[in-house]
Amino acid sequence: MPHRSESRGEPLSLRQRLIVALLMPLIAILTVSSYLDYRLAEKTANDAHDQALADNVFDLETHIRKQNLLFKLDLTEEAEAMLRSDAPDVLHFSVSDSQGRTVAGDTEVLGFDMPEDDLIEFSNGTFRKMSVRIARHRITVKGQNFLIVVVETTKKREQASGRILTAMIVPNFAVILATLLAVVLGVRQGLLPLREVERDIAARSANDLHEIELSGNPAEIRPMLQRLNELFALLRKSVEIQQRFIADAAHQLRTPLAGLQTQLDLACSEGAFDDNAERIQLIEEATIRISRLLNQLLAYARAETSNTIREQFESVALDRLLEHSASVFLDRALAKNIDLGFAIQPITARGFPWMLQEALSNLIDNAIRYTPDGGIVTVGCGEYKRRAFLEVEDSGPGIAKKYLKQVFERFYRIPGSPGNGCGLGLAIVSEIARLHDARIRLARSALGGLRVRIEFEPGPDRTEQAARRLPADA
Repeated sequence: MPHRSESRGEPLSLRQRLIVALLMPLIAILTVSSYLDYRLAEKTANDAHDQALADNVFDLETHIRKQNLLFKLDLTEEAEAMLRSDAPDVLHFSVSDSQGRTVAGDTEVLGFDMPEDDLIEFSNGTFRKMSVRIARHRITVKGQNFLIVVVETTKKREQASGRILTAMIVPNFAVILATLLAVVLGVRQGLLPLREVERDIAARSANDLHEIELSGNPAEIRPMLQRLNELFALLRKSVEIQQRFIADAAHQLRTPLAGLQTQLDLACSEGAFDDNAERIQLIEEATIRISRLLNQLLAYARAETSNTIREQFESVALDRLLEHSASVFLDRALAKNIDLGFAIQPITARGFPWMLQEALSNLIDNAIRYTPDGGIVTVGCGEYKRRAFLEVEDSGPGIAKKYLKQVFERFYRIPGSPGNGCGLGLAIVSEIARLHDARIRLARSALGGLRVRIEFEPGPDRTEQAARRLPADA
């Protein structure tokens, strides 16, 4: 039978473990301390009540010795009333001789043994189905032993115990709550550095591998952060190796393609394909497609591996990007009789010039590629709601709403699309926009086709007169 693992609950968080580890012994200490304090206070109160009970015994002893008692103790009503007045408790007493005969008091209070010494002995018992405290005392008058027994109910003691318990529980409960609050707040404050590290890492992109600052963090977590920094360093090194490989691959692949194009041009000039012009045209188109696909793949790979060098962003004049693109795409637009226009406003954004140039080139290339002959393509830049933007719109067929999300996937082409594109243009634009924390908005153009706008986050240099420079070629 296949083994079925038992489901286990989520482990406690570090905060929960610290709170439990601190609160459990604190609560135990407070509980034991409260119990000991209660017992001490109760004993003190009982000792005071025992002393009052002993005073009654001594009063009886005084009366006995004053009357030179032999057979009968004569107590006035006032004296007996004073002995018995101990509200809310009820007090009973008896004085008996060595033969057990009652000399004074209540006859029901009999049957107690004579103490061995003259000290007052206290004990707990039951009298008339009530809990009582009993005091016994032996005295000797004229050579004869007498036993004084005083029985008192325990209502005052029970009331005192209740008051003591209340007086102990309320403040100790308040102390426990205050301790709980102090521990929770203390643990929360103590874990703030971990939350800062967590927020720092959560705010990073998948390829953001800059080191975590160690100086502001507690010594306990520095070894862990140091290991993370070492891992980031290894990953950065791996990315640098990948970037060098991409650069080398670009050089190695572009050289034979350029050579192939040169050889084709020479073959054509020598008349090698005079008898089959269609074949040379197909070969040239295939070469152009391979070259463009190679350039797009390299651009996409460079964009993916550039996330770790955002600190190298610079101020880019978007209007100069558009001016540079005019000379690159003007011939292609004229070849299709497309009206290629520019709506330029001076504006800057932070980023990589070559990447933004690549994104703009892909957008213009797509617009010219899919706009029918005699159409219109307008390229613009400016500011909208404090956001700099690049924008390309055309009079082509546009993109149906159901394909708006899929067009940013690599190698995806809308079914029935004309031309021989490879489906990487918008994927490259999307990757470059993501790297620059920019938004891409697809909408219907006023020209009837598609409008693609890249909107940048507001930056501190939005109103500065940044130095303008031509972007480097990708």
